[in-house]
Amino acid sequence: MTISANDRRKTYVGNGVATAFNGPRAFLSSHIQVFTGTHPVYNLVPPSQYTVTGLRANTSTITFNAAPALNLDILILRTVPMDQPADITNQGAFLPEIHEDAFDYRVMQLQQLLDSGLQLVLDPETGQFVWDAKGNRIANVGDAVADADAMNRRAVLVLIEQIQGGGGTVGVTPKFWAFEGDGVVTDFPLAGADVLDPLFYDTAVETAAGSNVYPVSKPGIDGAFTIVPGVLGAPPAIRFNPPLGDGVRGFTTLRGYARPWIGQPPVYTVAPRIVSVSASTTVDGGSHNTLILANSASPITITIRKNTGGTVDWKEGQFFSVLQLGDGAVTLAIQDGAGQLNIPVSFQPKCRGPRSIISATCIAPDADAWVAAGDLLRIAASPDLQSFELMDRSVNIGSSLSTGTGKDSLVMPYGMLLDPVASGGIYASLSVAQATGVALTVDVKRNGTSILSTKLTFDNNERSTTTAAIPAVYEVGGNILAKGDEITIDVVQVGTALAKGLRVYLVGQRAN
Repeated sequence: MTISANDRRKTYVGNGVATAFNGPRAFLSSHIQVFTGTHPVYNLVPPSQYTVTGLRANTSTITFNAAPALNLDILILRTVPMDQPADITNQGAFLPEIHEDAFDYRVMQLQQLLDSGLQLVLDPETGQFVWDAKGNRIANVGDAVADADAMNRRAVLVLIEQIQGGGGTVGVTPKFWAFEGDGVVTDFPLAGADVLDPLFYDTAVETAAGSNVYPVSKPGIDGAFTIVPGVLGAPPAIRFNPPLGDGVRGFTTLRGYARPWIGQPPVYTVAPRIVSVSASTTVDGGSHNTLILANSASPITITIRKNTGGTVDWKEGQFFSVLQLGDGAVTLAIQDGAGQLNIPVSFQPKCRGPRSIISATCIAPDADAWVAAGDLLRIAASPDLQSFELMDRSVNIGSSLSTGTGKDSLVMPYGMLLDPVASGGIYASLSVAQATGVALTVDVKRNGTSILSTKLTFDNNERSTTTAAIPAVYEVGGNILAKGDEITIDVVQVGTALAKGLRVYLVGQRAN
């Protein structure tokens, strides 16, 4: 029997009623396999659920015991063994049917090979010969080694993970820098920067000092900033023209990328995620590229989760930043005291105060090693105190005091921040105390205006205002003295005219 077309495969769609379907020509019922499902996923139907008739005819008939469901895909395949069952012996019968069946059997085997294997065909769109899988999966593909190798799904997922993590053998690791302007400096060093194209830097600068509003800055010569190469061993720098205003803060992030292909390197600009916290919290690798707004009235701790080999482990180069919004101090720490948190000498891993920003970058994930930078709190030190003395020059030291203004004066040679009254920032003494009468009261003025809302007073029989029942109180800003301010003292009231030898002391830190 002649075979004019490949009839190995028959497909149908069930309607819930029909049970009989035409199949391919076959010699044995075992040569017929039936599948049902939803293309391209099928299940093999056991032979007990259907019968095959019409063997050796042009077409066979497959009859299901029960009608396939509505819209169920039906696939009927002829699958013959790769053997040669015809046995033609010497002096035996030479029947044409035996030879015809043998030829048909070989054609069935060839059709089976063509139907089930990849074919090299001409692609009409490109004019190239390509392997056609006919919409089927190609299973058990090994890992790619050479540039032209096919890739399996596992290898593709690994590659995607490397790209997302900024890894790979060719790439740039993400980095973060923060800076603050002074109205003069234009260049801020970018230690460790290895890219000079400004398009790779996400940069934001406050609209005004302390505004905490950070719009994105435009890169390039015609924009807000450029990246300039380092010279004589110095690192590259980010240059602002005009310079940032005094106290204006900003930051820039070099976005990491991997380049596992040939062509222009990709550039991804991803804005940092912003989250708010009001209590101590622990952050893991899911907080990479996150700005944490810490808004708490009491001190809190941002704990960096130590790596344990899980999916949320921190990776090298990942980072986060913290902005202290509330009055509560913000401290950085690594979980369970593990690892190492590197900070500059004489600083603590804490925000300096409200509206200050600090950042932390993972530099060695296996060792839980981090580096913190930004507006960190300086370790408290005992400052050098300055002291100025004024005395009543209107009388001799052995004469009793009297009320009056301008008893002494001085012009500040430099600015000064007076210590609190309780710490001895301003006080007065006598060589002889008065015994009775109203409290001896002294005022201190700056350029003719009092710096005290509650004046210095001496209790009777006391020679110092530090023991007064009612201590002095600064006016708002009264503890801040500027270079060139004229300081004078007045005796406001006296009791019995016996107090002698008035001296007034100003103690604090030099401001400029």
